[in-house]
Amino acid sequence: MNDTLVIIPIRLKASRFPNKPFAQIGDLPMLHYVYNRVSVFTENLYLAICDQEVKNYCEKMDLQYVMTDPGHLSGSDRIGEAVKKIEEDIKFKYVINVQGDMPFITENHVNLLKERLLQFQISTLACPFINLDEANNNSKVKVLIDKNNCALDFYRILNNEFKVNENIFHHIGVYGYHKQFLYDFISLHPTKRELDEKLEQLRIIETNKIGISIVKEDILGVDTKEDLDRVNRLILKNE
Repeated sequence: MNDTLVIIPIRLKASRFPNKPFAQIGDLPMLHYVYNRVSVFTENLYLAICDQEVKNYCEKMDLQYVMTDPGHLSGSDRIGEAVKKIEEDIKFKYVINVQGDMPFITENHVNLLKERLLQFQISTLACPFINLDEANNNSKVKVLIDKNNCALDFYRILNNEFKVNENIFHHIGVYGYHKQFLYDFISLHPTKRELDEKLEQLRIIETNKIGISIVKEDILGVDTKEDLDRVNRLILKNE
């Protein structure tokens, strides 16, 4: 992983789940739990943060972090600022964006992102929906995938013209980038549809291909308090 930098963007004021990074997973705040998961397989790991409360926690617990502008509109913009600061000290080719609400992320998932970067400038993951109820949940992002495992489009509302788990899958919001592509991406203006749907990947699909790796397991992201309860039940069950 010496050629790869992993960044976890953290922001307290998310509208859908305020203060989510400090929601408890097991015996740790979520941001710390996810950080620990990633730190097992790489030392090139930083939290990209913008809140004093998070900074205080990172310093207390000795977590690597970079302070960023609180005004960023997307996680990629926050990561871009962090990367520019970090690359003054270390050299790397790839950047992996791991969301701070994905407590079951593994080294295999990160390696899949990197493998797709051999063919594409940006990569991401998807998995099957558990059931139709999950597919119809607007908090669960959908990705339309072609036969070459490239993303054709992303939605929040299920498009019934397509078939769930055949060409529409659950998008897992982790990304791999070539470093220069990340810089190019964040220099573009957000599109109207991106702002309307709050999906930053919509800034890319009209001009670039996004490589998709489909994984069988559900890498559960914590979008709601119900998700948080489910995560803690799974952790308790596996202890």
